Amino acid sequence: MQTTDNYVSVLFGSLLQPIVDLFDLMEQKGPTGPNDVQAPRDENGYSVSIAVLVALVIESACNRVRYVLGDADRKSAVQTLTDLSAGGLADDVEELFVLRDAIAHNHIWEATVAGDDTKGLALISATLRAGYGDDKFNRTVDLQTRQTRRLQLDVFPNRIHRKTAIVAIQKCAEVLRFLENKDTKFVSIEPNVVWRSQLVGFYNWANGL
Repeated sequence: MQTTDNYVSVLFGSLLQPIVDLFDLMEQKGPTGPNDVQAPRDENGYSVSIAVLVALVIESACNRVRYVLGDADRKSAVQTLTDLSAGGLADDVEELFVLRDAIAHNHIWEATVAGDDTKGLALISATLRAGYGDDKFNRTVDLQTRQTRRLQLDVFPNRIHRKTAIVAIQKCAEVLRFLENKDTKFVSIEPNVVWRSQLVGFYNWANGL
């Protein structure tokens, strides 16, 4: 006799290993960090990919929360975390989604740069073109530094680098741990990932970066 079980299409658990693998690939390239204008292409490419996946993990986990709570309203991940009294963590997540938008919509900045014997490139000025950004961008981004105010995440797309990826990963782990502590129906146990042939807990791996 065939038995049936309930199944819910939640992705976040499937996205953690790809984040770890991308980080490992970036490390193998020997990331050196950015100059005033840009990070090395490999480092930038891996970092922006990780940042986008982190946003997808958080979105997926928060959708799971609303499913468990029976909340059918259309809410953002930030609103979901705010409803759970996440406080400053919700504010941090808002900045991660600002970063995601800067990447996914490829915000266009017009910049004046100069060659520099020490830095490679020096930034003289940069202006975000009209039509990019939204209310949360305006709330969270310092246009002079081109970074978010709380986490200092670079939103100038080509300058996103290893440190940005690490902050995003660690905040992702913090969100999942927060949800697990709130209710194990949201996130049941610390997810395991494979890091250089070793099985490790995702939170421990993230915190050790």
